[in-house]
Amino acid sequence: MSFRDEGKVYLEVGVNEVVGKADNPNVPYDADETARDVTECIEHGATVVHFHARYADGRQAWVDDEVSRAVLATAAQKVDPLAYPSYHGSLEHIWALAERPPSGTQLLLTPFDPVQHVKRVLWLEDENRFDVVSFGTDDPNNSNPPYPPELDRFDELGLIPNIAVFNAADMRWVALAARIGILRQPVNIKLFFSDRWVSNSEPDPDVIDFLISRIPKEVDHETIVVPYAMSSAERCHELWERALDRGLGIRVGIGDCPWAFPTATNAEMVDLAVDLITRRGLTPATQADLRARVSSPAGASHV
Repeated sequence: MSFRDEGKVYLEVGVNEVVGKADNPNVPYDADETARDVTECIEHGATVVHFHARYADGRQAWVDDEVSRAVLATAAQKVDPLAYPSYHGSLEHIWALAERPPSGTQLLLTPFDPVQHVKRVLWLEDENRFDVVSFGTDDPNNSNPPYPPELDRFDELGLIPNIAVFNAADMRWVALAARIGILRQPVNIKLFFSDRWVSNSEPDPDVIDFLISRIPKEVDHETIVVPYAMSSAERCHELWERALDRGLGIRVGIGDCPWAFPTATNAEMVDLAVDLITRRGLTPATQADLRARVSSPAGASHV
């Protein structure tokens, strides 16, 4: 049963991403600022918070698990910090957080971008499986498995991948992977739309309809719509409204769209989202709701 079947909406927040205080002075940088925003967002009604671990000068702490650990431990003093950091290439800091949990909490969600891991994969429809595209016996791609081995590590550590879909190619892989059981259900999907980033889907509400039509009907999923690096608040609202029309979740945050909301705080963005949700007679899903939703995922076999 999906959240919408219970009158609930998956509400995520992207608090800081790769933008700076010059874009919006309220963008949090270090562990203390980020923990403050994680806490406030959850107190205001967010289901999940996504953050980038960053240093006090704004630099990205891509592989420093101590920054993320400090964010989560500090937030855990006041709320259930159902939050997860970002990554670029290496997932070692994610493994470290799962193996040595922050004080007062434990990592549940992990980021996973197919674009960073799925390279030259072939689909064999007659055999209902993936294979590797090879350009000869000396091709280094031959040593890659036909599915990302990181998925096995997630299973070992009890982590649920939060999957970023930037375009139709990503969606095709996710749909096929879910169909054959490589991705556990319910699948957590984020659909990214941008009027700036050409690699993201075009920010047209009709594209939402197309992408969700590619998810097999038998696949259990929670999908949210993410306006990203958008320059127009109006177009963000159009995407959020269509998402809610279609029974999907939404993501807000000044980290995602500081140019569209140059003076807002993350807590104010959550208030905006909660208003959109409650005006439809719905409520944001809680941390307990999401933990229960993913506590007993269907089995997967990575073969």
